[in-house]
Amino acid sequence: QFLPRGPYHLFDGDGMLHCIKISQGKATICSRYVKTYKYKIEQEAGSPVVPNVFSGFNGLTAAAARGALAAARMVSGQFNPGNGFGLANTSLALLGGKLYALGESDLPYGVKIDENGDIITLDRHDFDGKLVMSMTAHPKTDPETGESFAFKYGPMPPFLTLFRISPDGSKQPDVPIFSMTRPSFLHDFAITKNYAIFPDIQIGMNPFEMLINGGSPVGTDPAKVPRIGVIPRYAKDESQMRWFKVPGL
Repeated sequence: QFLPRGPYHLFDGDGMLHCIKISQGKATICSRYVKTYKYKIEQEAGSPVVPNVFSGFNGLTAAAARGALAAARMVSGQFNPGNGFGLANTSLALLGGKLYALGESDLPYGVKIDENGDIITLDRHDFDGKLVMSMTAHPKTDPETGESFAFKYGPMPPFLTLFRISPDGSKQPDVPIFSMTRPSFLHDFAITKNYAIFPDIQIGMNPFEMLINGGSPVGTDPAKVPRIGVIPRYAKDESQMRWFKVPGL
């Protein structure tokens, strides 16, 4: 909703949803920002408040300056990172029969379409405290069982965690995958009737490169041999995880 001060990346934009309602031969178009915590505090402030993930810390000097400013805003109570700083700008998904706007840096935001075709943001959803910080923006739903399968990943171990969401919307226990030994940029995955399949590619997460040298938070590692990981989708732990090297993937 506001142009940031300094560098800007496409992925740092606030999420907006669009809806077309067709009734009695007439179309009603609605466009609304997802009312994330970030969106609301910046709307109240009238300017950007939360640092941008992809472009807000490019280079050591800029990172130090923006980090100090962010710390001052936290101390003053202007924003609380515990309430999330995500954008809900990546995808929509039906989980447990409810609609969510997703972004990989935060929890899902529940949304609904009212009888007038307006888009309403409901809540930042943590599945009754069972989901912390974030999840993939690309969950998969089995049309036969109604279950949804998802994962979360990040720069700290475990670098990959699989979980599922029951048809009633309740989150099931995490299955941490410690055999992924370094952070990989796991944008997506696949589900079959029996397995979850993860690509461990040559693109990895490197936040220190962005902080120190002003580079990208993700980058390539040509020396890394890509792998495909296969695990039973109802696994209780990672003991059945199998990794297959696939050079050239």
